[in-house]
Amino acid sequence: MNTKSKFSNHNVIFILLAVLAFFSVGTTFLSLSPGLNNWYVFGIAAIMALLVLIQYMDLKSEGFLVYVFFIVPVVLFAILVVLVGLASPNGPRIF
Repeated sequence: MNTKSKFSNHNVIFILLAVLAFFSVGTTFLSLSPGLNNWYVFGIAAIMALLVLIQYMDLKSEGFLVYVFFIVPVVLFAILVVLVGLASPNGPRIF
């Protein structure tokens, strides 16, 4: 690894996180419906979380069991979100 490079991976990821944070705040100035705005912001948050997980938590070098402990709660959370959306009084409101 070249330690004399001007930008390391950490710097690039940090800049990407800052730009994505500005994009998520910038959605307040767009004329989107509230549901679409929420999907946009949560999508950006998921991308930011994935960048943090991959870069700063060193999950690239972990074993299979760590991925199982990560994937199972994500799947359970997705099921919970779908069930709560279906059980809402007005039906699922995506947009």
